[in-house]
Amino acid sequence: MTLRAPTATTLRGAAAPMRARLAAAGRMAHRWKGRVFFAFVDQGAYSLTNFLLTVLYASWLPLEAFGQYVVVWTVALFIEAIEVALIVDSLPAIYSRLSRLNRHGRARLDAAALWVVVGYGVFTSLCVVVTAFAIGAWQPTYVGALLALAAINPLQRLYLYLRRLAYIHDRQDVAATMAATYGATSLLGAFVLTRLDALSLTSAILLLGLGTFAALVAAALRGIGRPRRVRRASIVWLAKEIWRSGRWLSGAAVVSWITTWAVFPLIAMTSGAGTAGIIRALQNLLTPIVQFNAALHLAILPRVADKVADVGDHFGRWFAWRATALFAGIAMAYCAVILVAAPVVLPAVYRKPEIAAAAALLWPLAAAVVLDALRQASTISLLANRRTRVLFVARWFALAVFVAGGFALNAVLGVAGILWATAAASATGAAIVLAAALSNKSESR
Repeated sequence: MTLRAPTATTLRGAAAPMRARLAAAGRMAHRWKGRVFFAFVDQGAYSLTNFLLTVLYASWLPLEAFGQYVVVWTVALFIEAIEVALIVDSLPAIYSRLSRLNRHGRARLDAAALWVVVGYGVFTSLCVVVTAFAIGAWQPTYVGALLALAAINPLQRLYLYLRRLAYIHDRQDVAATMAATYGATSLLGAFVLTRLDALSLTSAILLLGLGTFAALVAAALRGIGRPRRVRRASIVWLAKEIWRSGRWLSGAAVVSWITTWAVFPLIAMTSGAGTAGIIRALQNLLTPIVQFNAALHLAILPRVADKVADVGDHFGRWFAWRATALFAGIAMAYCAVILVAAPVVLPAVYRKPEIAAAAALLWPLAAAVVLDALRQASTISLLANRRTRVLFVARWFALAVFVAGGFALNAVLGVAGILWATAAASATGAAIVLAAALSNKSESR
């Protein structure tokens, strides 16, 4: 048999598919470069603002007042956690599936979701008002701050929704603009309040609302979040879809809040608001990496949901392996740096010896951050596949570990025992979620 050398025409024909694949890869890299860049600008600006506000308030306010601010702030996080779980994290998969059936569906979804979020904001604000008056006789210090939180809460709910909407529409630049506006307004306001000697627990809460309002105006000017007419039937339909997708996540969010943020009110009740402020100041050093991974989560989830809708659920399992290693590895490297540098960083940043003396408590806090990063990466795969019940189950197992470990370790280690119980709960939830993300089982609705 005679072998013929390949001709120039044959070589050109073979090279054409390769050039096409390289060109497609180049176009994808260009698109993702912009997506990731603006996602990091968004999350970086938002995270940096909250980080700096925490540092400033921990330095400027008396330790007791800062601890009270932290307790009220955890109430806002509770409301936010349910919104993220019930509404925000459910939307990408709903958008991805509906838009493939109806190319005009996203506009109606935008308007319907806006009204769902407004309703949630008003309802939760009423709950905060009732809570404020209920605890007034017991802790009157918190009443004014809680009423301030009720006033700004609907604005915060809209901010969170519009931020995710920008990612769903592949408009990460709008989210970055919102974060930058929020940061500039909030930080400038903090310095003005301090200069006027008007910084207090209540004014610090109201300032968050001012920054959020400025960000909403910026989003509207960029074409995101403008109110539109929508039929009541569309709002009801979306509310039902959100409930189907997010009912398990909302229950999981409540449990997650108990095992993480409820630590601050618990410490405030048992050891004083000042101790809660110290723990928050320590945790604040670890929040940049939490927000960094959150930026990846925001940028990646809508696209993973699109890919799963296109090619099938197996893509979610393929993604889970790689995302878990990436998220956990980044968190581990950052936490290692903070633990080594803590003796120098804490006195320089906060200038309060009580905070520097508690550096050893960074260890359980860092462990919880790394484990939660692992869980967060696996959660992307499950959300894209609309598998949410396992997240609820994982949280309840984590809660059981937290309660049992908290009672046992608190008796031996005090406040440190509660923090180590939080790390143990994070490990339990992460193990269950990762195992589910890598399995090929489906969920009944």
